[in-house]
Amino acid sequence: MKTTNLLSKFFIGALFSVIAFGANAQKPTKVITAAITANRNFVADTIYKLKGYIYVMNNATLTIDAGTLITGDSATKGALIITQGSKINAVGTACKPIVFTSSKTTRDRGDWGGVILLGKSTFNQTSATYGYGYGNIEGLGVSDTSKFGGGATPDIHDNSGVLQYVRIEFGGIVLSPNNEINGLTLGAVGDGTTIDHIQVSYSNDDSYEWFGGTVNAKYLIAFRGLDDDFDTDNGFSGKLQFGMGLRDPKVADVSGSNGFESDNDATGSTASPKTRAIFSNFTVTAGADSATNSLFRRGAHIRRNSNEFIQNSIIMGYPVGVLIDGTTTQTNVSVDTLLNNNIIAATQSLKWLNFTPTPNATATADSILLLSNAGNDYFTGNAQVKLKAPYNLGAPSYQLLAGSPALGAGSFVAPELQDPFFTPVTYAGAFSDKGSSNWTKTWANWKPTTTKYSNGVPLGTGCVAGPAMQVVPVTVEATASMSISPNPSNGSFTLKVSGLTSSQATLKIVNMNTGLVVYTGTVSNGIKNVTVNAGAGLYIATISNGTQNVSTRLNIIK
Repeated sequence: MKTTNLLSKFFIGALFSVIAFGANAQKPTKVITAAITANRNFVADTIYKLKGYIYVMNNATLTIDAGTLITGDSATKGALIITQGSKINAVGTACKPIVFTSSKTTRDRGDWGGVILLGKSTFNQTSATYGYGYGNIEGLGVSDTSKFGGGATPDIHDNSGVLQYVRIEFGGIVLSPNNEINGLTLGAVGDGTTIDHIQVSYSNDDSYEWFGGTVNAKYLIAFRGLDDDFDTDNGFSGKLQFGMGLRDPKVADVSGSNGFESDNDATGSTASPKTRAIFSNFTVTAGADSATNSLFRRGAHIRRNSNEFIQNSIIMGYPVGVLIDGTTTQTNVSVDTLLNNNIIAATQSLKWLNFTPTPNATATADSILLLSNAGNDYFTGNAQVKLKAPYNLGAPSYQLLAGSPALGAGSFVAPELQDPFFTPVTYAGAFSDKGSSNWTKTWANWKPTTTKYSNGVPLGTGCVAGPAMQVVPVTVEATASMSISPNPSNGSFTLKVSGLTSSQATLKIVNMNTGLVVYTGTVSNGIKNVTVNAGAGLYIATISNGTQNVSTRLNIIK
């Protein structure tokens, strides 16, 4: 039994890749005030303003095109919340990142809410309303729209969508005293979700906070936040590699600011699953080797029975390098070590590694283990760690200089690093001694307070825009056919591409409902035959070469 010609032909003659807008081509602003309850697309030729809490719900997918600007309204405490079962498909590029920022002309920390993803993965607490394994994200009250977690049968592979090449700036608005939204908040998000190349800047609370969940992430930047850079709680067990945290030495939270902060839960209980995140190749700095804010605390504060792993990383500029807090956490070190092959530099003499309570037999044994037998090295500051420009807030560089102890310090023999998610490298920290390892290039922004967003997101640093008002049409023709059988069906697509200004571009096909990439490949001008394993549903086909970007939808019907 067969069906043919699902989508016999479609043309994108009406869709154009706009290489640059002229100075007078002001983009329109669309104000979003209501929940998004059906699939919706935010496009780059429009600026979107979030007024109030904007929930993506009813299993809807919000797709955001590369280069799109979304602003948050301060007066109404604008925020974007992806509820359980719904998805965000925000796929930017190195030259066209997606930006969430303040709607104010003069921007500052706490101007708007932030971005919140809520999933159905693990959570080690019990809700009075929903039972074990459920919670409601802080600040939003108790309701189904703020609920997260999968209960007693969590879906660790739950999918909340895709965030790639995304900047989130000036979030963390105060909802009530001591109650702020983080820059990026993840509640029980599953590992079916894709998160990489994210910069959270000027957050008024934590830059990132995970409440349970199993989501993995790579290439994360925490820049000039107020409270902690990377905060993990309530059974979060994701894998994370390549990240950087850079603080303003004059700014810290009254509660005390840390690079890493990790709890099993607020009481330090044995609640299961235990917080067991794995960080590798992070560099976190407090902004200076001296004269830092008195409210800076520790580069890493592992406490309340957390089982957090930090490996192959650099921690420097904090008064105390690492604090292992509490007898249960000390026991976790005795069993699993937790810290291996790190470079730790503290500004207070002999404060590389602290324990509380101390002295006791476990703390003494752990001290010997971490100081002498876990591959960690301890120094007093940047001069010995030898990073290029780690405290330059306007143009930071964590590139390793010749003779840095981080060179050759990378090791991936530990059992927790055997997962293929991790990319084995020979160095500790987020970057090597090679400039080519700078994964922040083009898309990151170190001066968001002065960036002009009046006409949307500027092209990434170093990206070539081309002549003003130049419009290059890209035409794509496609036919598709499917056959029904007990086995997964195959989709055959014939693409006709023209108008590309480079010899090759990337073709990506994404399932709109699941956010999963079902095909990646290259295309050039001419004919491209594509075969992709794909079931019935809506898909987005995107062609991008860095300066041109065009996409259309495929409706596959069996």
